[in-house]
This record gives sequence, structure tokens and C-alpha cells, in this order.
Amino acid sequence: MYEIIRREAFSETTFLWDVLAPDVAKASEPGHFVMLRLHEGSERIPLTVADFDRDKGTVTLVIQALGKTTLDMRDHYKAGDSFADFVGPLGLPQHVSRAGHVVLVGGGLGIAPVFPQLRAFKEAGNRTTGIIGFRNKDLVFWEDKFGEYCDNLVVCTDDGSYGKPGFVTAALQEILENDKPDLVVAIGPLPMMNACVETTRPFGVKTMVSLNAIMVDGTGMCGSCRVTVGDEIKFACVDGPDFDGHQVDFKELLLRQKRFKGEEATANTDYAHVCHVEKVLFEENKHNYKKYKDLAPEATKMPERDPLERSRNFKEVNLGYSMADALAEAERCIMCSKAACVEGCPVSIDIPGFIRHILVRDIDGALEVINRSNLLPSICGRVCPQESQCEAQCVVGRKLESVAIGRLERFVGDNARPRKAEPLRFERRLGNVAVVGSGPSGLAVAADLLRYGCDVTVYEALHVVGGVLQYGIPSFRLPREIISREVEHLKALGVKFETNKVIGKTFSVTQLMQEMGFDAVFVGAGAGAPSFLGIPGEFAGQVYSANEFLTRVNLMGGDKFPYIDTPVTLGKSVVVIGAGNTAMDCLRVSKRLGTPTVRCVYRRTEAEAPARIEELRHAKEEGIEFFFLHSPTEILVDGDGNVYGMKVQKMMLGEPDEKGRRKPVPLDEFVELECDTVIYALGTKANPIVTKSTPGLELNKWGYIVADPDTQATSVPGVFAGGDIVTGGATVILAMGAGRRAARAIGAYLASNKSKWPITQADADAYAPPTPIGVSPTPVSGEVQS
Repeated sequence: MYEIIRREAFSETTFLWDVLAPDVAKASEPGHFVMLRLHEGSERIPLTVADFDRDKGTVTLVIQALGKTTLDMRDHYKAGDSFADFVGPLGLPQHVSRAGHVVLVGGGLGIAPVFPQLRAFKEAGNRTTGIIGFRNKDLVFWEDKFGEYCDNLVVCTDDGSYGKPGFVTAALQEILENDKPDLVVAIGPLPMMNACVETTRPFGVKTMVSLNAIMVDGTGMCGSCRVTVGDEIKFACVDGPDFDGHQVDFKELLLRQKRFKGEEATANTDYAHVCHVEKVLFEENKHNYKKYKDLAPEATKMPERDPLERSRNFKEVNLGYSMADALAEAERCIMCSKAACVEGCPVSIDIPGFIRHILVRDIDGALEVINRSNLLPSICGRVCPQESQCEAQCVVGRKLESVAIGRLERFVGDNARPRKAEPLRFERRLGNVAVVGSGPSGLAVAADLLRYGCDVTVYEALHVVGGVLQYGIPSFRLPREIISREVEHLKALGVKFETNKVIGKTFSVTQLMQEMGFDAVFVGAGAGAPSFLGIPGEFAGQVYSANEFLTRVNLMGGDKFPYIDTPVTLGKSVVVIGAGNTAMDCLRVSKRLGTPTVRCVYRRTEAEAPARIEELRHAKEEGIEFFFLHSPTEILVDGDGNVYGMKVQKMMLGEPDEKGRRKPVPLDEFVELECDTVIYALGTKANPIVTKSTPGLELNKWGYIVADPDTQATSVPGVFAGGDIVTGGATVILAMGAGRRAARAIGAYLASNKSKWPITQADADAYAPPTPIGVSPTPVSGEVQS
């Protein structure tokens, strides 16, 4: 958790947070941004660093309350409060040099992030002019801070109530005409930055802009923040956020900015309802929340498996409430002043109390209420005869069907976070190992190293543990409870997990081994960076990478929107490009989200498709349409930038390529497919964040780490690597195998007191790990399952 040290309100909508985050503050530079998440179910939002204090360990943010998350930040978080996740610093810092005369333009909220750049340019010996714009006098802030570092400061207000009347571009035009600068930096809303760019263009003055576009992860994985700069696709979170404004396609950006406009309106409506409930039930502590006339007469039905299906297997018949089901049923509780249901409960659970938390989407809070009386809500929610106990006393039941208290209790028990267990103990520790990435290879190496008596810390860039297991594989192939069970087991054994730590940004591998005292490092960061074709129409907001789409659903709960914050938009027809296992996941997830028409476009035949035969069969059985021997040439968009179709070219197979697969040859025949959404599932490229920040680390020509195939040892002593960052996109089991090989080699390396490098397979085979105190020996292979 991260603490808000100071909060200051500038206006009704604009406010400041000073966040205690020493690691982020230490690494921050002007131009950096962070990713912030408030709590479980919240979205990850990018916020530019407005200031930082390395001595105090604080990072300053200036926020404008516009959407659901920022309104929540304004209304429910004060100094002393904490929030879940704070990742960074991310992006590239602004290149600060002695340019001469530098003009820094800040508009609206962009005034805050332009400040550290102003200070840096001034301290570098430049002559600085500041232009800051506000809608009116009441919104002006930081004028004194800017004045301290400006040789000339111009304050503009749109309505002329203070300073220079008019937009910042008018002031910028005057300076360009009378005192031409050498460099302009503009930060603010997209229309303002676009206007500044067009103002400077005739004068040939380089103009840098900051593009914190829509993001999901902020680490280069999802491709959501892609922008066109010149003729290249760039990712704002890795290549930016600062770019040469004269090269940026602002028209494309403005269209993409609207991609979730409808979903944001839905989320704001839902947030307003939650705020009302919270005010009535928590702040005003009112009872009789609803009248009988406002209630659904019958309880929300429990979803069940089809009778024919359940007659042939042992899967659970009652499937449990979804979030929507639970919220609908919780709304049937009137919060009566004398809660007879509590009297009917043998352990006197505060039933209105836990339902109150469900209504405001606080499932963990609901569990805390239940746990004061009952530690087994998942079991009791299934087997207790509520119909003759609490539900029999329900006041609603006197006129309508009783509130389904047992089903709600089960929902809370199944969906809230479980408790933690005890760690392993050893007579002596073998060493201290850092693991970069918590995907299959990272979990496998951590499990084995723990059995060897190592202290293990796993650093994960995202806010949850599991890596690709969490964001890349749908739950119908890998249920989340299996991941959770294994991760919780590792935690119980003693593995420490550090989420929101981007190795290569927050810390480097060198820092891990030198400043932070780790004896060895295993890099299992995955490949991660998405691939695109570069065809017309890719800029559209309804074009996803597979990573973005699956992350929105698998990791961020996009299928539960708006009850959880992250949206996903599909429309009535989806086309997935590619035919690997990831493509099959995208196709089948799209179908499960209710999309009527889901198509796969692949330029070779089914025989050449990389996906497993079983995955292809499952996709066909679920109603997926396949267009083999078709290759996309253009994504068709309307005047508003929305996808309405895809143009594909028919292909035939020619001679085999270097991999032995027959090469597709285009034919002079084209087809247009109607679609609302396009998902790219074309594989991934090596994510450079870790590799480029590690001196001496040998890479192959594709940017992947070179590691010994038997021991996973790299060119840097004490550094091992495995999984997709070594092999490129591969399977879960292969990545886990690499992790296990690396663990054995690391054990041998530490047992030798780090005296030998590189470690050989013979060294690893000769290593004999110890047994934990008070724990029966368990096969290491049982620690992680996939």
C-alpha cells in the first residue's frame, strides 16, 4: 500500500497528492509518469509526475476529477489514507540540455507535469519562458512556483479574468514572432497540444508534447497507448511520453481518445449510484434503505449447470452468483432498523452490515464483517439451511421472497481474498535471490529455490502475481483459483512478492545485485511487446492487441464492467488476426463475452495453424468462423474513426519458408468482412525494458537474452534467465522447465559461494538441496502446477 502524505485542493475539481514512494521518487526524472490503482477492481490510470523529492521519498501528482477513478480519488482519499498500487517511474525522461531559449507551455492539468521540466531546463542554463493557461482566475495554481524558474512568465485565462486574456496559443504566437525560441515544450489536453504544434510549425521551432494516452499496463505490453510518430508506430509508455509534436498524428490520437467514451459514461452513472448508497448507509447510517415497492419480488436465481451436463460429471451444480447477480440481490435488502435475520443466524453474523459492503463493491470489507462471526462463509453459504434460519426471519420475506442471504454469503466467501499461511524455516539460508517476473518460469524458479533454502523475492511489474498466467490465459483454460492456490502456497513457504516494480525502471538488475544485496538474479520477464501489421486503419480505437484484449478481460475484469472499472468494447462482430493458441483464446473469450459473430483470419491453411488441434476444435465447436488463406490488407473505418470492416486478400500456398511452412502467396482477389472490432494475435517481440538496462547482457539478433540451455546462465555472472525472454513466445510448460533448470544451477552457484562462473550442468546435477525444518520432504515438482 502507498500512503498519501499530503493532499491539497486547488479547486473543486483539481487537487494534489504527495505520495510516499521512495523507490519511485529516487528514480524519477522530469517527463516520467506513473501508473496508479486505488484498490481491487479499480482501473490502472497513467498520471504524469508533477514533482518529486528524493530526500523525503515523495512523488507529487496533480489530478483533475473527471472520470470515475479520479472522482473516487477526490471524494474518498485524504492525507494519511493509502491506496493499492503505484508503479514507476515509467516512460523516458525529457531530454534536458542547454538549448538556449526554451518556452514551456502548460494548459489545464498539464501545468503540473510541465513544472519539473521547466525547473530542469532552467537549472541546465537555459533562458526560460513559461506560458500557463486556465479557464478562469479561480483555477490558477502554482504561479509562484513557475515564477521562481521563469525569466518570463505569462499567465492566460480563457475568460480574461486574470493575466493575459485568451488561449495559450495566442501568447505563444507573440513570443514566436518577437522572441523566437529554440525549443517549445507543450503539455495539456490533446487539442491544446495540437494547437501549439500548429502554431510553431510555420516557425520551424521544435515542439515536444507529452502523450499519456489510454493505457492498461504502462510497461509496453498491451499496445493500447500506440501513437503514430512520423511513419512509425510508437508506444507512449515505453518510447515516450514526450515526442516531437510535429511528427505526431493528432487526428488519429483524438479519435482513439473517444474509444471508451460510452463506457466512461456508464461507469460514472454506476459510480454516482455507489456514492449515493455509501452516503445513505455509511455516512448517514440510515435504515430502511428501500421501500417494498422498489424491490424485485423474487430473489435472484442461482445459475446452475444444464441438467444433462451435470448428470454426466461431478462438477458443482450451483455455479455461484456473478457480481451483477450479487449486486441485484443485495439491492433487495432494505437495511431494516431491527434486523431479525441476525437473530435467526446461529452465529449472529451482521447480515445487513456485510450486504452494505457488497452494495458499495467492497467485497473484502464484506468478508471482514462476516469473519467477525464466521470464518467459513464459502462452506456455510453452501450447506447451512438459511431458509429455516436467517432467511426465515427476513423482514422482506413477510411480503416478498426473502433476500437470498446464503447465496450472498457464499459470493463473499468465494470472491474475497483468502488468508495467508506460515513460511518455511531452515537452519541456514543458502542465499538471497531476486526473480524478475512472476509468470510460469518465475514461479517455478521461486518454488524450487525456496526448497533449497534461499530467500526469494519476486518482482512483478503488474499489480497481481502470475504474469501471463493471469493476463494471457483465460479462466476456462486455467481457473484463477488454481493460480491463487499455488501463489498462496509459495507465500506460505516464504516467497516474497513485490508487485508494481518494473525492473529496468524502478530498479535495474545491477542495482538488485549491488545496492540491494541479492546473490543471484533470475530474469523471467516474458516477451511481452505486441506486434502489428502496419496496415491502414490500425489506429482505430476498436483495434486491440491480443495482450491488451486478454489483459482487459483476464486481469482487469473487463467482462464485469461497469461493476469493475476497466471497459472492453466488442460490438456485434469480431475478427481475430492469427491462428495460434493466443488467437484461439481471443476468439473464445470474444464468444463468451456475447459477441454474435466471431471470425478468425489466417493467411495459411488450418494445417499450418500454430494452435493446438484441441484448441482449434474447441473454437469450432463454440461457433467460431475461420477464414484460412486470407490476409488482412486494411481495417475499414468510418468518418468518426470507428471500425466497420476489414479488407482481406485471398492467398495460396507456395514453397516452404525457412521454418518449413509453405509460404502464402497473394492472389488478386479481395473480400470485405463486416466487423466492429479487430484483435491482433500475431505473437510478441522482446520487451526491451530489462535487457537495455543491464550492461553486458548478451542478446541475440531479435533482442532476446542469450542463456545456456542447460543452466539458463547468461553472460553476466550471477544472472540467469528463462522463459519467453530467452526463447520468444513459447508454452507455459517450457517456461517452467527453464525456471527449474535455473533454480538447480542457482543452488549450485550459491553452494559454491559464488566461486565459479559459468555454472555447468554437471555442477547443477551434483547439487544436493537441504530439507526444511519441521516439514516433510515434498517433491519440488509439486510446488507449481500448470
